[in-house]
Amino acid sequence: MAEGLFRQLVHGREYRVISAGISAADGQFPSENAVLATAELGVDITSIRSNRLTEETVRNSDFIFGMTGAHIDVLTHCFPEASARAYRLLDFDSSLAEYKKDISDPIGGSLDTYRFCRDQIKSSMDSILQFVHNTPQPSSTPVQVKIALGSDHAGFELKQCILKHLQDRNIELEDCGTDSTESVDYPDFAGKVGQKVGDGEVDLGILCCKTGVGMSIAANKIKGVRAALVFNEEMAALAHQHNDANIICIGSSMVTAESAIRIVDTFLTTSFQGGRHQRRLDKLVEPQNQSRGDLENTDAEIE
Repeated sequence: MAEGLFRQLVHGREYRVISAGISAADGQFPSENAVLATAELGVDITSIRSNRLTEETVRNSDFIFGMTGAHIDVLTHCFPEASARAYRLLDFDSSLAEYKKDISDPIGGSLDTYRFCRDQIKSSMDSILQFVHNTPQPSSTPVQVKIALGSDHAGFELKQCILKHLQDRNIELEDCGTDSTESVDYPDFAGKVGQKVGDGEVDLGILCCKTGVGMSIAANKIKGVRAALVFNEEMAALAHQHNDANIICIGSSMVTAESAIRIVDTFLTTSFQGGRHQRRLDKLVEPQNQSRGDLENTDAEIE
């Protein structure tokens, strides 16, 4: 039903719409009640057949929408690379509480059950199209940002691998050290990168140490920094999408160099979603201002 409804909505536009399921079998016909429910809206789905979700489908999809949070969880477990592009159909309806944003599967239900599911899907489509239209797509072209990198001795070799990868992509970089595997203190380099991000000298930061924990603690003490400790691509995507992280911290003992590069690429090709996430970020700032008495605004000289 979702495929048919979306196809009707984007008819004549440059969108390709397909439906697929992780446990679906290829080539099955739509159920009688699904056909009847969509036909009532002038949509004919009799020619649509089921598809099994494959790695190729995920790789070639710009956006993936599921009916429930459980669908998204299974999807991202089976295909971690999809985490940056996966959403629930009703995620964009701000009038709904989180627990109301799942659309129940109508399979085996009555025609009225299918109608209810159809109407939930249809109610999501305008906001989804607006989101799709306004979201810039990842590209193989160089990311237009300036990035500061830093590490301690334990993260030095990983930093150098990431540095070379980003140089190959022609991304503007600033290496804040360290410059060898000789023992150093991680707060010094977290401070250098964090200050550049907080002051707006660079757009984003990447920090490496043995676990990433020390770097994340140190960087988050700097005003304007939102440093996220990440272990995989899904965490990197969500750190940017939900938390608007401007620094990622990676542990050299936690991930391989190849995985770290995928983490960095995912972080750079996702963007902050705003909306309900902005409201939550605002609440992170308010307690800081209250505890400081907003000294910067009341007495900038003392600040």
